[in-house]
Amino acid sequence: MRRLSFLLSLALALAGCDALGSIVVEAGDFAGAKADVHCDRRVVEGGGRPAAFCQEVIATVAAAEFSDDCRAKHKATAAPGPCPRPSIIAGCKLNKANKDDSSVFDWYYEVDREIDSRARDVEDVSKMCADPSRYEEGAELAQP
Repeated sequence: MRRLSFLLSLALALAGCDALGSIVVEAGDFAGAKADVHCDRRVVEGGGRPAAFCQEVIATVAAAEFSDDCRAKHKATAAPGPCPRPSIIAGCKLNKANKDDSSVFDWYYEVDREIDSRARDVEDVSKMCADPSRYEEGAELAQP
């Protein structure tokens, strides 16, 4: 408990650092606590391919694993908390049941032409949510 308290104090002192965010998320995983985390696919590095969405997982015990997958598989930006809200068109709340009862959302953004996006308005996002080739177990339209 003392170690967790130290890590949380350190997090508050240095808020905003991506590496520190990872430490805080991992500390939550270590303690068995649930956390919110996101993978912003708009912001990539090292050969990653940008996409016009951000995936967020709310109340998961696997935040560190999600962050690691985000960075390793997509070269995208992972961070604690929900996806950034500015410029969101709408999102899809995935119907897939997760073992930890977490909720998963894909949020689609207004983006410049450099990032390919099929989502131009709420109607486009709604069609994407209803597409079984994209969401095998279904998804519902969500507003930010």
